[in-house]
Amino acid sequence: MANKNDNKSLFMYTALIFFVAVVLIILSFFGQTNLQKNQPEIEQNKEQTQTVSGITEKAAILSEENKVLLEQNKALTTENETLQAENEALVKKQNTNDILLSSYGYYTLGNNAKALELLKTVNYEELSADQKIIYDKLNNNLQ
Repeated sequence: MANKNDNKSLFMYTALIFFVAVVLIILSFFGQTNLQKNQPEIEQNKEQTQTVSGITEKAAILSEENKVLLEQNKALTTENETLQAENEALVKKQNTNDILLSSYGYYTLGNNAKALELLKTVNYEELSADQKIIYDKLNNNLQ
């Protein structure tokens, strides 16, 4: 009778292992399908008409694409830094224009003290030629 229970438990363990193996196979199939669906398509060169099947060919193509993307990233980073510097210069120029405009506005309203106070906050050496004309005219009229 002990022999019969041993066979029954052996059968149960075998069935359990088989069931777990089938579940793992099904999970790996769906995982592989999902992974392939989420992977970006590998662009092939126009000279390559055959399909890329080996992992080494895929790695080589991905390495080449990575090299191109890194170069593009470097160029875009440089362009971004240049644009940020230009933006900062334009913001500074706009702020100076706003101060000159406010100073002129106070001058036309007759508030010369406030106009002169605003005018003194401007750095003359950093002004453009057009801004210097306005600055000089205001400064001469206020003093």
